Amino acid sequence: MEIKNIVFGPVLSRRLGYSLGIDLLPSKTCNLDCVYCEVCKTNKHTNDRIDYTDFDQVINEIKNVNHEIDYLTITGSGEPTLHKHLDVLVKKLKKNFEYPIVLITNSVLLSDELLRKELSEIDVIMPSLDAVSPDVFEKINKPVEGILISDIIQGLIDLRTEFLGSIWLEILFCKGLNDSRDEVAKMRDVIKKINPDKVQLNTVVRPPAYTDSGALSYRDLQQIAEELDIENTEILLPSKNKKSGVNLSKEDLLNYLKRRPANFEEINQCFGEKTADVRSMLLKLQESQDICKYNHNNEVFYKVTHPPIPSLEKEGE
Repeated sequence: MEIKNIVFGPVLSRRLGYSLGIDLLPSKTCNLDCVYCEVCKTNKHTNDRIDYTDFDQVINEIKNVNHEIDYLTITGSGEPTLHKHLDVLVKKLKKNFEYPIVLITNSVLLSDELLRKELSEIDVIMPSLDAVSPDVFEKINKPVEGILISDIIQGLIDLRTEFLGSIWLEILFCKGLNDSRDEVAKMRDVIKKINPDKVQLNTVVRPPAYTDSGALSYRDLQQIAEELDIENTEILLPSKNKKSGVNLSKEDLLNYLKRRPANFEEINQCFGEKTADVRSMLLKLQESQDICKYNHNNEVFYKVTHPPIPSLEKEGE
């Protein structure tokens, strides 16, 4: 079964409504190997920016999408800023479409002044900052050698002074890794220097790349929000959006599950609460071995079978 290589979705996002994803890199190419990653462990660990994708193909694929779209989101199976010439892509997107453009990034390359200039016409940048202490950063994000958390923080501060769009800073908390009161206090001081438009607190929701990535409870996140004491801080929750879903097709469903594991409720909601049709499609895709299901925290998730699902039985790999 051939799956689109670049454009996927629309995905029903907790933050962006119906977001059409633009996946520029092969899975999984990244300068981090975050323990909580919902895609998989990083198999191409690099900090080199090169050309991976034909931008004209991106435009053509988007033109063939007939579903409702709220945002075009540059994201996917790796760190999108590892693709060179993002300003060229953004100009092409704005020339052909009126949708607002979002970049989801792990923030590593924001220390590069030239990259920040490439991002100047994007509407919303959603950078991550999961730690501010070097030892915590190493444990939770597993960076390529030579990446320093101090440079990432400075890059975020510089982005705020230069970027005219919105910055929504996401912090993903893993139990026992970056949720100590000391680390949260240090985060508060750094976030005030960055001065984002929003601070969004998240935790492990889908099956993680590494089994030592525990989720925090909603109450835990509330406590952290109180300790941060920063205006416009919100806790991300699963979407309850009841907008009509997109048409259900085998290709759309495979593209959806290729980039993010999902449970039945989320899939059903995204495709318009077509419960019988969704259940039938999932069964057919399991029978053809295009997807498989597995348990995480006593909840059943679905994911494509290629690339293989990281084992949830073995730790430390």
